[in-house]
Amino acid sequence: MNQREVEIRQAIDAFQMERARELVAEALAENPDAEIYFLASQAAINHGQRVEYLRKALELDPGYTAAADELASIMPAPPAETTPVAPAPKVKPAHPPPSLASIGRRWLAILIDGIIVAIPTLMLVFATGMFADLAAAMESGNDGLIETAFADFQNDVLLLNILASAVYNVGFMVYFNGQTPGKIMFGLRVVKKNGKRVSWLDALLRNVFGYTISGLFLLGYLWAAFDRERQTWHDKMAGTVVVDERRRVAAIRSDTLQ
Repeated sequence: MNQREVEIRQAIDAFQMERARELVAEALAENPDAEIYFLASQAAINHGQRVEYLRKALELDPGYTAAADELASIMPAPPAETTPVAPAPKVKPAHPPPSLASIGRRWLAILIDGIIVAIPTLMLVFATGMFADLAAAMESGNDGLIETAFADFQNDVLLLNILASAVYNVGFMVYFNGQTPGKIMFGLRVVKKNGKRVSWLDALLRNVFGYTISGLFLLGYLWAAFDRERQTWHDKMAGTVVVDERRRVAAIRSDTLQ
């Protein structure tokens, strides 16, 4: 760096820009080089003049790193060329979400199934002689014996009803893909929340253990009226929902046609 360049640098460092510009003008008139143009950019009057001087410095010395870095810092980067991306096609689900069954139709289906289950229960009661034992106790006239016989009769009938209901519901749920006669009559089906069919384990959990818990003061059944997915307690135990089979099939057909 010669004496003139040193003087220009000292004037710039002391913020004596007028003095620096005078020295720059003299240097440019005598022997302009890349270093002088770079110093001129530091004392430039405006942004445009600064850019011009930096470009002149790089024309004279393309490898002038300080000028290149300075120019890159004050010039906006050119916008990157981007290839337009086509929007991703909408993928239709394999099956539309199931339509949840109404509470009223579910209750009616349960009523029909209950009537059907009552038939084999009564047949078992007669076949096991339970009525005969109760009748004999009542004929004895012994109040204590009658009370005991009646309590035993109630417990035995309840047990037979639970067994008959378990065989009935589990068998139909598994072999008829989530449908019992009552549900078939009202167009309902029990499915897993992910849309898959119920398994043996699901059917046992829902229709034996779950039914017993939901039957406590019917609270488990009433819960469905306030649940977002209309699940009873036994549905929640097995991870199932009851769907309107007619609407579900219609939705699948409509989706297939589209």
